[in-house]
Amino acid sequence: MKKLAFLSLDDHAEHALKMAELSAKTLQLTAVDEKVNEGVIPVLIATESQSLETAARLARQRQGRRLFLLFPEPSAEKRLPEALYAEHVTLIPVQVDSLAAFAFSHVIKTLELLFLEFSPDDFNLGDENYFASLKGGLFHRFFHVEGRHLKEAVLRMAHRVRSRRIREGVAYVIRVPANTALFALDEALDVLEIAVPPERPIHFAIRFDKESQTAVRISALIATPEHASSDLQSRIDAQPTYMGKLATIVDAYAFREIDEKEMENLCRDNGLEPDDAERFYDLIYGRPEETAELIRALRATPSKAGREELIAQKLAEAFLDVRILEELAGLFGLSAEAILQRSEVLKKQKSEPFAERLAPR
Repeated sequence: MKKLAFLSLDDHAEHALKMAELSAKTLQLTAVDEKVNEGVIPVLIATESQSLETAARLARQRQGRRLFLLFPEPSAEKRLPEALYAEHVTLIPVQVDSLAAFAFSHVIKTLELLFLEFSPDDFNLGDENYFASLKGGLFHRFFHVEGRHLKEAVLRMAHRVRSRRIREGVAYVIRVPANTALFALDEALDVLEIAVPPERPIHFAIRFDKESQTAVRISALIATPEHASSDLQSRIDAQPTYMGKLATIVDAYAFREIDEKEMENLCRDNGLEPDDAERFYDLIYGRPEETAELIRALRATPSKAGREELIAQKLAEAFLDVRILEELAGLFGLSAEAILQRSEVLKKQKSEPFAERLAPR
């Protein structure tokens, strides 16, 4: 496992480093020194635009040896100094709101946990050296979610990942209580895998907390093209399905990238129904437990007829929208027409008086 050594390039970066409260395993540097061991990766922190020139100079001095750079997410028209696009530089933009030091400290701590926090009980699926082989010229973005329940956290992360233009792959680190059942983890990995294009590599690391009541924490590292996260319309265009486009817009609204009016306008501009966005938001963010339970039940039901019956019941109860039905039918290879017909029967039965339903036909 590689070691990290953090170097702050300005006062705000120094403040962010202190706020992160790094462990004793993590080194802190005062300069990028050629004497630094080959097993140590320097992480440059530049919270101000003028610090990027210093970072570029240090990158040239490294002469090909790997380093990471944390810097503010640039606007679409701003380009970094050319030296920072070298193959040995891993670029990690940080989305800054009002408190830059806080935003940077969160990413610093996440980066440390990805590299250093492990135990003999953990296990990995995929290339364990993924983080050491990240490619230059791409932006590597961190995403983090927490939740009291595994299903809730997994659904949130899956929707965040699906709305991104993934270039190289996704590395997940899932932190769960020690008493988490393996079958529940298996289901969680399935959901996260579905969110990633099939041709992209996926790397999982599962880490267990000793405490049984700790929250579930999921971190993801996603390699994307430059400016991918700031261009919402490009992320919408990258989605091939109606539901994919809708999910991208709803996620942007849920994470306050856009307001309700902007969500409505984006739906109309992209041929989507604003009412569908409201229903989808309610389904995913208002009722995540029920949604997760439906997906779990569908995976646990072996027969096609049984799955169609489950979806028909939810459709009859107005839990699902027709377009969501189409997405589920395609995902599980079911007949949307058969589900619709069965749903109409269930609706009719529900509307009939109880005595009339018992009467012989």
